[in-house]
Amino acid sequence: MSYLVFARKFRPQNFDEVIGQEHISQTLKNAICEKRVAHAYLFSGPRGCGKTTMARILAKALNCKNGPTIEPCGVCENCLEISKSSSIDVLEIDGASNNGIDEIRALRENVKFSSANSKYKIYIIDEAHQITSQAFNALLKTLEEPPPHVVFIMATTEQHKIPATILSRCQRYRFKLISSAEMICAIKDIGQKEGFEIDDEALSILTSASGGSMRDALSLLDQAVSSNAGKITGNYIRELFGLLPKDIIVSITDSIAKGDIQAILKTVKEIFEQGYNILQFARDLRDHLRNVMIYSINPAVAEISSEDKKLFDIQKTSFTVSRHLRMNNLLSKALEEMRWHDHPRIILEMYLLKMSEPYYDVGELINIISDLEKNVKVSGGSSLPFEKQSAVQSESCVTDEVSASVDLAIVWNEIVSEIIKKHPLTAVALKRASIEVKDVSSIQLTVSGQFDYDSILEFQEQISELFQRKTGLNVTMGIVIEEVASKNEIAEEDIVIKKENSPQSFEYGVEENCKENAETAVPKHIEEIAKKFGSIAKKI
Repeated sequence: MSYLVFARKFRPQNFDEVIGQEHISQTLKNAICEKRVAHAYLFSGPRGCGKTTMARILAKALNCKNGPTIEPCGVCENCLEISKSSSIDVLEIDGASNNGIDEIRALRENVKFSSANSKYKIYIIDEAHQITSQAFNALLKTLEEPPPHVVFIMATTEQHKIPATILSRCQRYRFKLISSAEMICAIKDIGQKEGFEIDDEALSILTSASGGSMRDALSLLDQAVSSNAGKITGNYIRELFGLLPKDIIVSITDSIAKGDIQAILKTVKEIFEQGYNILQFARDLRDHLRNVMIYSINPAVAEISSEDKKLFDIQKTSFTVSRHLRMNNLLSKALEEMRWHDHPRIILEMYLLKMSEPYYDVGELINIISDLEKNVKVSGGSSLPFEKQSAVQSESCVTDEVSASVDLAIVWNEIVSEIIKKHPLTAVALKRASIEVKDVSSIQLTVSGQFDYDSILEFQEQISELFQRKTGLNVTMGIVIEEVASKNEIAEEDIVIKKENSPQSFEYGVEENCKENAETAVPKHIEEIAKKFGSIAKKI
């Protein structure tokens, strides 16, 4: 007899042997006991989680000589034929190669004939989502009202591709991924039966690489057992699957935590020169950092071996949760870009250097500032240690430098232009207002009358939001109404206004080099305006 791989040799033969799908096994057993067997079933879920196996077990339970029964004997003629896929009453159809309308028409004609040696004629259709829409339409009537001796069992990994008209005619069962703990128990049981040893680290690597698929885990285990005569260790599994040694991953994690960019670049260089896959290295680092994050939050949830607990106890304090999230996002972006880049090493180096930079979450900074404010004495003194005082002072200096670099008058002109584009009629008052910068975070607007004052107030909230967006500062804005002088003091002819393209741009016509006397005296504010232009104002 030819060699059987573990995935076939240890395929479950009854409902109780199916791993991780108890919710489906129990439901099917109850249906059989109560004689409520449906005419059509749809099994959906990820690959290698037991869909086809469950379909065969259900077929054996229905067609066993002692059945229908929830415990098929496995030794009668029907059970043995179904296990060997040789039963003429249980037909396994590949939906990928029998997806046309002609095959479905032939199936419709065959369902009319009764079963040969069994109670039911059962059709197991694998990869059902690959059947064409025309073929599904041809199957609709037969699937809804088949002969009483026919049962359809469809299996698919992509339920969303099955038409809604088909879904509504089936009982649907969703298979889930198998947990690492359940896989480890099953592999240890197989190890006892086959006579090989495997350590906890190797089990952890196997279950992690399988992605929740029991078939994948058994295929990897078969490969490891076939190439190793002794105990299967974690290091051996890493070498067999082309994974990086654990000490390299641990070393670069420590370098990222310390911000040692020289060590990071050196490690990447060694990985590249030793021929390891750069993409695989990024994936291994991502998985390791994820395990560190989970272990730092809740050790009971982390899926790590007992040998790695000492290591994780050390590294769990290296990063905050917010930094873990940032590093995971950066590594995900790096992997996405590395797949399409002609030199993925460059992308990896840049992202690793970025991960090593100090990082503080906004919420953490707010909490730090709040704590500092609480510790400041009301008298003006500070109860902070010298180091914290220096940090506060340096942070204040940085804020002042940033604020000083912002010209609020220029920003005001930009804001006025932006608002006028949206409100050309109601925002004219903003053009007429004159601005005076009081300090780095406050301005004062001077308007000529109550109407302009009320008009600007309507835009006050919008102006504050625009200042915040453009400068990052909470700019306070005051508005005052200019006191208009009496007609005897100043006439309209005293000032000639010339309109320019830019808002708030005015020119005053003045006589130069005139001697001022009592008869030609002008108001003080007009005189100040003339001085700004290097001239002397004269009353004509």
